[in-house]
Amino acid sequence: MAPSKALWFLRNWQAWLVLAMGVAAALVTGNTWIISLGVIGFLLVLLFEAGLDPRSLMRAAHAEQENRSMYAERARLLGGLKELQARNAALEAEKQKLLQDLQAAQAEMDKLAVPRR
Repeated sequence: MAPSKALWFLRNWQAWLVLAMGVAAALVTGNTWIISLGVIGFLLVLLFEAGLDPRSLMRAAHAEQENRSMYAERARLLGGLKELQARNAALEAEKQKLLQDLQAAQAEMDKLAVPRR
């Protein structure tokens, strides 16, 4: 079983370095809001790593392929649904025609029937 990578972002030393530089800059300047720049830098490092990592590029390629196959499956199912609706409409029209023919034949038999006394 592959090891869990749930907290992968905590093992990125470059992101921690950027965050530490933001904290150090805040301590030197006395402005605590600079820590937010360190947090933003931390997140940007993680974002760039995720975007440039070959594994993430492979995951994105697999996701895109899955997306294409899902669209193809959707188009195939919609085509089948339209075909079934057309077939159902044709069968309903044939049913109505057969009912009319049956009523006409029943009326014809009623005309030919000999009345009982």
